[in-house]
Amino acid sequence: MFDLTTLIENLYLVGPARAKLLINLGIHTLNDLLFYFPRAHQDLSKFTPIADLKPGQQANIKAKILDVKSFRTKVRRFSLTQALVEDDSASILCVWFNQPFLTKVLKKNEYFIFSGKVTFKNSAKGGSASGGKIQLQNPVYEEVKKEQIHTSRLVPLYSLTANLTQKQLRYIIKTYLDKTTLAEYLPSEILRAEKLLDENRAVKTFHFPDNYAALSSAQSRLAFDEIFQTQLRVLQSKKSREQKKSLKIDTAISMEEKIRQLPFTLTEGQLQALKEIINDFNKLFPANRLLEGDVGSGKTIVAALALWLVAKNNLQGALLSPTEVLAQQHYGNLLKLFQNDGFDLALLTSSQTRINGNPATRATLLAQIASGKIKIVLGTHALLEKEVKFSKLALVVIDEQHRFGVQQRSILKQLNNTHLLTMSATPIPRTLALTLYGDLDLSRLKELPVGRQKIITRIVAEENRAKAYDFIAKQILAGRQVFVICPLIEESDKLGVKSAQTEFKKLSEQIFPQFKIGLLHGKIRPKEKESVMLEFKDNRINLLVSTSVVEVGVDVPNATVMMIEGSERFGLAQLHQFRGRVGRSEYRSYCFLFSDDPNSLQNPRLVALTESDNGFELAEKDLQIRGAGDLYGTKQSGYDFKIANLSNLDLVQRTRNYAEKLLNEDINLNSYPLLKQKIQAQPLVHLE
Repeated sequence: MFDLTTLIENLYLVGPARAKLLINLGIHTLNDLLFYFPRAHQDLSKFTPIADLKPGQQANIKAKILDVKSFRTKVRRFSLTQALVEDDSASILCVWFNQPFLTKVLKKNEYFIFSGKVTFKNSAKGGSASGGKIQLQNPVYEEVKKEQIHTSRLVPLYSLTANLTQKQLRYIIKTYLDKTTLAEYLPSEILRAEKLLDENRAVKTFHFPDNYAALSSAQSRLAFDEIFQTQLRVLQSKKSREQKKSLKIDTAISMEEKIRQLPFTLTEGQLQALKEIINDFNKLFPANRLLEGDVGSGKTIVAALALWLVAKNNLQGALLSPTEVLAQQHYGNLLKLFQNDGFDLALLTSSQTRINGNPATRATLLAQIASGKIKIVLGTHALLEKEVKFSKLALVVIDEQHRFGVQQRSILKQLNNTHLLTMSATPIPRTLALTLYGDLDLSRLKELPVGRQKIITRIVAEENRAKAYDFIAKQILAGRQVFVICPLIEESDKLGVKSAQTEFKKLSEQIFPQFKIGLLHGKIRPKEKESVMLEFKDNRINLLVSTSVVEVGVDVPNATVMMIEGSERFGLAQLHQFRGRVGRSEYRSYCFLFSDDPNSLQNPRLVALTESDNGFELAEKDLQIRGAGDLYGTKQSGYDFKIANLSNLDLVQRTRNYAEKLLNEDINLNSYPLLKQKIQAQPLVHLE
């Protein structure tokens, strides 16, 4: 029995050169090879009589070899191998280019299976008699008396890299599947209750199924594995966190007066979320809560009040934002909110250091954080640098955690005794909340603040562009402001989509020369970004052309039109985020979706956006259309479900129940060593 940890380059049939190709596919060990699953299966289980073949089809025939020849063509001087083959209905010529060795492999009077594309016979001369005007070009071949793995069955198709063929990879995987037996790791009671195949059989069947029923059974087992292992990993993390100690926060300090001072009334959802966060502070272990809510639902004020309570306890809190623009916006808002509360606030980004709104040296700011004098620090990834040392850090708020890289998040994982509150304006589908986010406690804001109106959303055909521009001009003349979003910063000949720089030039010089147009994108220097956003907030810029840098959190209540170029290039959740930048006041707001795709009126993402303004509904729809992908940070975090369908809520709930039961009996899974080994190899999406 082979050791599953054996490096790929040490395997027979692989060797150093081919190992490099496999490593390009993420295959480093024998275990990786066996679990490198097909992206699809091609049904070559049915044969077509030669007489019924038609040009253009992928054919699968079983035939006897009558003659085989190899020769060099006169014109281009390449090797051409031809085999005349026949079945009971007719004969046909099979042709291969630059494979002269086939004359030794394909033997006369032997029966072979051939699978390939049917084409018209070319004009090359020198071959044997033709079986008609059609031929099989470069068909895959296998001898009938041997086991078929490339033909005559459901044939696995794998994702490849340059210089590696399906046939080569298929043969290597099949060889080691036959030589390896995978030990079962699932408890027998789960196998029986779920009526699952054992893992060894499931893996081998999924690669090389005998039929579709067998493929389905294997798929069910492997999908169960993916979700179950994830559930165990995140729930184990949650239970481990509950064994740690957190800093004591006195929640008896009344918030009522602070809440009364707010210039608006909190929604029931906001009050409930705040209550849940305060309850977390009463527990002995550090919280890890996700506060999710639709765009504009008021998550930031809930987090701000939690930070206020921490500061009133003479402890420290930090709010981490994915962009400098957003960090500055949060800082400005909290300065106003806490100006009479008697504690210090600081801003720390790569380009700015401020204390209570005033410029400060980096050294001074770091010293005051380390001493505990500064109670609340807002910033970007700069807060994660080694030089930043806190005295009594009790709460970290993370805005859009999935926008931070794996290394950046790993730094935060070291905050073992700190309460963590993650905010997300991308509502998370229920199945993902129970799996990938299963280690987090969840608070949801489903209401929008009083006075918000429904945003009118339309897909705009190109012939109506001029009308849209006229409408935008009227909105600006009425005192309102406009966002224009483009997929790219600069023009790209290859992609052929609108860029922010080109649109800025066109709109400012040709379409709206009478208005002040601004430009914002990721390559602009931080100080210039701040200046542009300040001008836009102060209504000194009428129309802002931007890339997706405005997707999260940018708050300009006077903006009433969101115009999105190349809208088909954005995901549904991202489009909803863009739309959420308008409609943040009592003014009627609009979202116009432009597309270079002539079929944009039928695009399922765009249509869904026009039909719903509910972010939770749209999140479920986005999961159906695109899958989890990087939208919810799955690939970036190491989870990339290849087989499981995360829309299956029933399966998700069942696997969660099994995981809960096992961990309640033994949090370390010592009674199940193989299962423990599997789980330890799993990454963790969220912060421990």
